Amino acid sequence: MLALALAVPPVEAAPSPWRLGAPEEVAASSGVFDPLVGGGSYEIGTELRFAPRRFSFLPRFVPDLAPTAGVITGSQGSLYVYGGVHADLALGERWTFTPGWATGLYYRSPRFDLGGPLEFRTSVELSYRLVNGSRVGACLYHLSNGGLFDRNPGSESLVLTYRAGLHQARRE
Repeated sequence: MLALALAVPPVEAAPSPWRLGAPEEVAASSGVFDPLVGGGSYEIGTELRFAPRRFSFLPRFVPDLAPTAGVITGSQGSLYVYGGVHADLALGERWTFTPGWATGLYYRSPRFDLGGPLEFRTSVELSYRLVNGSRVGACLYHLSNGGLFDRNPGSESLVLTYRAGLHQARRE
């Protein structure tokens, strides 16, 4: 019996979809806050993007989702810190469509109040892969508290994005 136990290799557990590991990409963005109502305010942001993974509780038609964590600050004094998921969907060889969803905390500025500190972010990004593997793109996203608070004005942002793999930076 002991010989059988020693001869059988140990069973390795499948990697947990909840374990993040090291980020694979970093993204930087810059653009206009609330461009649909005149803009007048600008923002910059950065985001860490982790490896995509399969969440077994989701239907099979849902693509692998990649966790994200980011921060955005606006010229009007606001700050938004968030965590969420996105899915990179290839559109041919170089183009990628990336829908995303996140939840975060919003620090309001004196000029713009989104109604409460808890805000949800939905986004769509279209990006183009450059020869070096990095990506440039445009992202439109919406922030809203989903009606959790008395006021829910919501806002949109249109930003240019640059994404680069962290593994590329480590090799050079």
